[in-house]
Amino acid sequence: MKKALFLLAALAAWNTQAMLYTTNWTVNASVPDNNLSGWADSRTVGVSGMLITPGSLLVSLNLSGGWNGDLYAYLVHDTGFAVLLDRVGYTGSGYGYGTAGMNVWLTDGAGVGNIETVPAPYSANALSPYSRSGYAGSLASFDNLDPSGTWTLFIADLSGGGVTTVVDWGLQMDIVAVPEVESWIAAALAGAFGAFWLNRAIWRGVKRPEE
Repeated sequence: MKKALFLLAALAAWNTQAMLYTTNWTVNASVPDNNLSGWADSRTVGVSGMLITPGSLLVSLNLSGGWNGDLYAYLVHDTGFAVLLDRVGYTGSGYGYGTAGMNVWLTDGAGVGNIETVPAPYSANALSPYSRSGYAGSLASFDNLDPSGTWTLFIADLSGGGVTTVVDWGLQMDIVAVPEVESWIAAALAGAFGAFWLNRAIWRGVKRPEE
């Protein structure tokens, strides 16, 4: 019985250790004003053999100048895609927020400011967490993906007046190692073995009715 419980506990705890991975890329590049072609920056992450844990990805975005309500931005990597900004504050009849610049963490997480409804802190000098624009895609689309390879940030200025500069941007995520095939097999066998002995111990502990 004890052996079975030990094996099951070991299996449950197996490969649950995650580590924090953070990047930051300084670019100091201007986004073309009133130009749908926009600006893109591609960066390579080289942490092979790892996976992004669900709900852990955040995107840092440090912009200066321009008109925040003019901006549209997305992040793409492998099969993941998420819109980060979508003319924040734009109602269909207005021009969006006229604040210049922002220095924020963008996340899908609950309990943080909504970048569509809280314009004042966007020009803050310190990183603040905000929910990204939620019109298309989601940062959850990157869950369980291999973080290695090319990540691309795209930003376009969709209206004339004011030039936005991308100071820097980056990623933060929790990553875990991808187990080797042999490890998966060993874990599966250990689980099956533990279940067998647990079941056997339970049945042995049941008193048979007297004939």
